[in-house]
Amino acid sequence: MADAQTRTRDLLANERTFLAWVRTGATVMVLGLAIAKFGDAGNRALAAGALLVAVGALGVLEGLRRQRRVEHAIESDRPMPTGGEAVAALVLVATILAALILLLV
Repeated sequence: MADAQTRTRDLLANERTFLAWVRTGATVMVLGLAIAKFGDAGNRALAAGALLVAVGALGVLEGLRRQRRVEHAIESDRPMPTGGEAVAALVLVATILAALILLLV
């Protein structure tokens, strides 16, 4: 079993990672709100903004899901779950591109 210092360090690192997910999701949501509010493309700006807000919220939820899975693995002294970060990054980039296409076309 891992010692207390290692477990504490792992739990704090997990918390920092979760906060990074929250920060990124919040930033994407704020970008979506700004586009919806100040965009001059009418309904397309609203659609692009709504898309970004939805993906930002999903990013926060994915961060929470990941944080809980990793915390459970730490507490039960099991291997850390891996994967999913590349898919999340791909979804974020694809959403931003879709929002740009909505605004520029």
